[in-house]
Amino acid sequence: MRKWWAPRSTGRRVGRTIVPVTANEPPDVVLAAYGLAGAPSTPLDGGDAWAVRAEPPVVVKRRRLPANGAGTEWEAELRRLAAAAGWPAGEIIRTVDGAAAVTAAAGGATWTCETWLPGKRREVRSVAGWRIVGRLLGRLHSDLARADPGTQRPGLGKAWELDVLTEAAGAGTFNRLVAAFGHAYPEVAAAVRRERYRNLRELARLGYPDLPEQPIHGSFSPGHLLWTGGELTGVIGWEFARRDAAMCDLAPLLMPDGPLELPFAQALFEGYATVRPVSNQEFGLLPALVRAWLLWQVTVLLIGWRLAGGDPAGVVHTMEERFPAFERYALELGMLRANVTG
Repeated sequence: MRKWWAPRSTGRRVGRTIVPVTANEPPDVVLAAYGLAGAPSTPLDGGDAWAVRAEPPVVVKRRRLPANGAGTEWEAELRRLAAAAGWPAGEIIRTVDGAAAVTAAAGGATWTCETWLPGKRREVRSVAGWRIVGRLLGRLHSDLARADPGTQRPGLGKAWELDVLTEAAGAGTFNRLVAAFGHAYPEVAAAVRRERYRNLRELARLGYPDLPEQPIHGSFSPGHLLWTGGELTGVIGWEFARRDAAMCDLAPLLMPDGPLELPFAQALFEGYATVRPVSNQEFGLLPALVRAWLLWQVTVLLIGWRLAGGDPAGVVHTMEERFPAFERYALELGMLRANVTG
């Protein structure tokens, strides 16, 4: 019997350099664009980054989505401002012709080259560790707010502006993307639509448009923090940095894959609140913002499916497993507001 999610049978830009692509990763022509032709490279964990032996050493990254050249320029400036505030944010290195990114002509993959940052990721398994993560994010938000460029990143929008994300990637509107997916996976597409309409209504009702906007990291997590001894030596993963409500960085931490244990969630928010207090309205919006983040992840996966023939399994997993798991967890989040002190 066909599973409910199984497919139905069916018959140069500003700020970036465009190059042909080869089967090598990173492609030789991408390395050549940075003056690194022939330099040996080693894959890093995660599958989309390679350490390149150069002087100084660098990291070449394949972005998850085709990047807007102006958007990469925006990211480069935000990281420069973060570095000026003392954060080890790294630097986007330009191509030999001065572009901030390289786009492969075949398939549209976008590549960036960044300074290599020392350190290793740490799995956070303690209340104390999550309190540190929260405090770091609070400090980062405070520093980024003071460096706010006041303009949105080209090619990205706020958490609920998914059309900006899909159209900038060349995948059409969100609704058309879901409709195309629905030709092969009708039940999954219907579930995506239901969650999307529900999320738009709840975000509007709870006042998401009224929250202050500022630069956010966009993918802040323990996996994007590098440590050397007890020192933070790297903050990576800025691809989805943009202007949005600060809670759009905190909410995803509650659902990294499965729900974050409540003692850890409480510690995360306590650490954050020592730097930046969380309002009652922000607490009230947390479940809606987690759902918005899950929909953002689904959208990124759908773009990959549309443009590169990606596997739909991630979309299925999110709709069939992650959303139901979060609905059970969301009932417990009311305790978070009552118990957090900071």
